[in-house]
Amino acid sequence: MRGEAVIVDAVRTPVGRRNGRLSEVHPVDLAAGALEALVRRNDLDPAEVDDVILGCFDQVDQQGANVARLAALAAGFPETVPGVTIDRQCGSSQQAVHFAAQGVMAGAYDLVIAGGVESMCLVPFWSNIREPGRAYGRRFRERYGLADGEFINQGLSAEMVADRFELEREEMDALAVESHRRAARA
Repeated sequence: MRGEAVIVDAVRTPVGRRNGRLSEVHPVDLAAGALEALVRRNDLDPAEVDDVILGCFDQVDQQGANVARLAALAAGFPETVPGVTIDRQCGSSQQAVHFAAQGVMAGAYDLVIAGGVESMCLVPFWSNIREPGRAYGRRFRERYGLADGEFINQGLSAEMVADRFELEREEMDALAVESHRRAARA
């Protein structure tokens, strides 16, 4: 049966700092702790979960073996509950929530857990690519006029988007302030 997707609850780990208390906690254990808290707070039977979908930017080393599936198992979920880790770069966790909602709305899921995990201390930014500029390939570089090894960082990418859609700095600042107001109210 198709239906409306609703977010019932949200949990997260504390925000860590470089070389802080969480710096040596394995990403699987970080995510498992959040899953356990979600189950506890909502008196949820993990066997009723149709899927666990987590976003993760750098899927390598401690985050490289389907961290969503491993976190679900580490949190005590039955082996019958699947888990999948997705990579949409900085939008990975948000995409996990979108995929979960789409699955509910399509009737594929009744109950799904979505979120994300990242340990920047154990798996530093761009750990999955030794030379970021080499990730593009010849055809991509030709399409966008990039020299061999050239890399478009997130800041430059944001400037390109702003130029393309004629977004002014004042508009973006106002949006950022409103976003923080909404987060504080929530």
